[in-house]
Amino acid sequence: MGQKKEILVLVDEHDNELGTQTREKCHLGEGLRHRAYVVFLFHEGKLLLQQRSGEKLLWPSYWDVSFTSHVYPGESYMHAARRKGAQELGAHFEELEDVYSFVYKVPFGRYSENEFCRLLVGRFDGVISPNPREIMDTKYVRLPELRRELRERPERYTPWLKLAFDGFLKTEKWKNYRE
Repeated sequence: MGQKKEILVLVDEHDNELGTQTREKCHLGEGLRHRAYVVFLFHEGKLLLQQRSGEKLLWPSYWDVSFTSHVYPGESYMHAARRKGAQELGAHFEELEDVYSFVYKVPFGRYSENEFCRLLVGRFDGVISPNPREIMDTKYVRLPELRRELRERPERYTPWLKLAFDGFLKTEKWKNYRE
């Protein structure tokens, strides 16, 4: 039996739905703008980061947000985050705060990301069970440490992590997640 194709929601720069398309077609060439999200999970004042699996098509082995994915048709951002948080990290959290959104387009070889992306932020109990097909490593960092890392070694991090972190620091919300 073949693997089920993921269907993503196409949107404009204001997150208005335009239709649907397969994940593969959304990422091929210049890509088609689709709905996505990134999540920052904090535990005891530290942000959980993951290192993407070396098997990933886009940005393999790069350090990334706590987790990230796409919203499926008929699904809210929060429902999508709960689904993926459990599937990828084995993480459970009570509430995520929608703190920032951004649009970006970044090429990677024959593919690219072209997304309307929401940053969702919350706290959790620190208990994780990473899916090895998705994640090769994890670490916790304090915000000043991540700021320094992104300045000194930006090539080690996904482009959406950098965009989300910069946007997060421009909001007042980041102060709520310090220890």
